Amino acid sequence: MTIPTLAVPDAARRTKAKKATGVAAFGTFIEYYDFSVYGYVAATLAIVFFPGDDPVIGLLNTLLVFGSAFIVRPLGAVFFGRLGDRKGRRTSLIASITCMGIAATLTGLLPGYAQIGVLAPILLVLLRMLQGFSTGGEIGGAAAYIHEWAAPNRRSLFVSLIPSVAQLGKGLAAGLAALAAAMMPAADLAAWGWRIPFLLALPLGILCLVMRLKVEDSPEFQAINKTTEGTSKAPFKEVLTKYPKALAKVTSISLVQNLGTYIGTVFVAVYFSEVLGFTKGESSTIVLLAVLFAALLIPMAGQLGSRIGSKKVLLWSYVAYVAITIPSFAMMNQGSFVLALLGLGMGIIPYALCQAGTYGAMLEFYPTRVRHTGVAFGHSVGAVIGGGAGPYLATWLIDLTGNTFVPAFILVGAGALGLLVVGLTVRANSDPSSHLYR
Repeated sequence: MTIPTLAVPDAARRTKAKKATGVAAFGTFIEYYDFSVYGYVAATLAIVFFPGDDPVIGLLNTLLVFGSAFIVRPLGAVFFGRLGDRKGRRTSLIASITCMGIAATLTGLLPGYAQIGVLAPILLVLLRMLQGFSTGGEIGGAAAYIHEWAAPNRRSLFVSLIPSVAQLGKGLAAGLAALAAAMMPAADLAAWGWRIPFLLALPLGILCLVMRLKVEDSPEFQAINKTTEGTSKAPFKEVLTKYPKALAKVTSISLVQNLGTYIGTVFVAVYFSEVLGFTKGESSTIVLLAVLFAALLIPMAGQLGSRIGSKKVLLWSYVAYVAITIPSFAMMNQGSFVLALLGLGMGIIPYALCQAGTYGAMLEFYPTRVRHTGVAFGHSVGAVIGGGAGPYLATWLIDLTGNTFVPAFILVGAGALGLLVVGLTVRANSDPSSHLYR
């Protein structure tokens, strides 16, 4: 099927593409701020919602709630993917940011265990799952939207803005957590201070919603509506029946990427404070500086992907994970703030390459008609395993074995898995007119 080209002047198309990219990226920034806040205040939430004598049990329970968001991400991917592939990327993005804003705001208003007992952690789980449902649609929608606006030779760079601004969202979350931990007594932080980052989601969400209401849909989606075949009537079924191998590869790539994300930039905040003995303020500061470094490196890796291809960027990222991760954790374990910062910064290099390579590559496994669903579902299933189980597994194994290098071993294993999958199975598509890989 040939997608007709819209009759849009080049200058006008470039202007619209920049505006659309900015709006989609800003929404992802907010989504990841909202989603990541929980991880950065997990130690405080354990006190508020899971009080008890054993702090490790409280933290594990809090991380289980963190992981519950990932269980429903595939459901969100199917729901928002269908919406995006049938009604448009813009419609899906408006719906997902609304859903996330409501969930984060209500979390900030939620009474703790001391006020309403066991109902508090139950409601916390439900709201966290609503956040996960929303995130399941945001990634596929925002990435497909930007990909379909950008010129082919700029797609890797433009799409890399999605994981880059996600770092800024996490950076804002980490920064507010660090500020609160530094300025508030622990009692005030547990009583009300933890609510502030969640409640900030309300004005940010409203601003993003207004911006998304003012942009038009991607030209590729508009064009497919003008073909005789039109949009897919059942995009999820089509992904499962026509693109099962592509789905398996996207899921595997996403698994590695999410292990790097949630162990390397979210779990490490807990790792520094609860395992290595840094203060909560020091831990949040280290992570904040690291994710800001990542936000700078990822577009550079995206530009590299525009020149050499996303597959090569992915392969280099996996090699770097295998080679760099253990030395970086050895530096973190020295008990020095400076060495911990340098160690995590070194570990950000493979992470940045992997982020840019993943987002550049996974969009190229599907044609326009099922791209939102295929990317969203594959990425979400990988996130369930890598992001949902990864931090919990790392915490449990550290407590079981007493070995503080457990997270490093997990990341090295993820890099080896990525090398096998991408190096041995990802091939150029015989008809690259609408997608590059098979």
